[in-house]
Amino acid sequence: MIIAIAAILLVLIIASLPLIVFSTVRVTVIMEHSSMVEELQIAVRALFGLVVYETTIPLIELFEDGEEAVEKKEKEKGFKGGAKELIQVIKKAFHARKSFLFFLKKVRFKTIQWETNFGMGNAANTAVIAELVLNTKVAIFTLLSHYSNLHTIPQLIVTPIYEMKTIQTYMRCMITFKLGHAMIAVIKLMKSQRKVQEA
Repeated sequence: MIIAIAAILLVLIIASLPLIVFSTVRVTVIMEHSSMVEELQIAVRALFGLVVYETTIPLIELFEDGEEAVEKKEKEKGFKGGAKELIQVIKKAFHARKSFLFFLKKVRFKTIQWETNFGMGNAANTAVIAELVLNTKVAIFTLLSHYSNLHTIPQLIVTPIYEMKTIQTYMRCMITFKLGHAMIAVIKLMKSQRKVQEA
């Protein structure tokens, strides 16, 4: 009886593998920086809605943790150790580019919204910097369109505020990809990192 149940479960798992591999993962990222809100929201939906994960991370906490980790590593390893680690990181990043570009090519951008309110307290400077920020946004997504699939027109907005010094940013991005493509990218990444370690 137990053997029969185990066999049935095994058959069901094998039969569901294609569905799992070709299932779509949806990731929504919202970042907001203003005087009222400073947080990063991440929502992941996978396996036809059976798996749902949501989290909110305060941006201040995220930056503080990153700075503390860097300072701790610098104290522990010193200049020479830090330089060696930096070289190792560059090597790993160089070998990981193929797997990253492979995965990026499979990603579909469904929603891109990036709004920025910017002011320097001076009208002339604000106008120049606002134009520069907008051109930078356009350049980023023009480059991104060559390596991924943009299924939407990015909403890139920069609003100059001439009366005061301020910077407020709201970004919302939703992407989808096949779970199987993510698995292949991870396998490629693991192989490339192994080559770096063996070298």
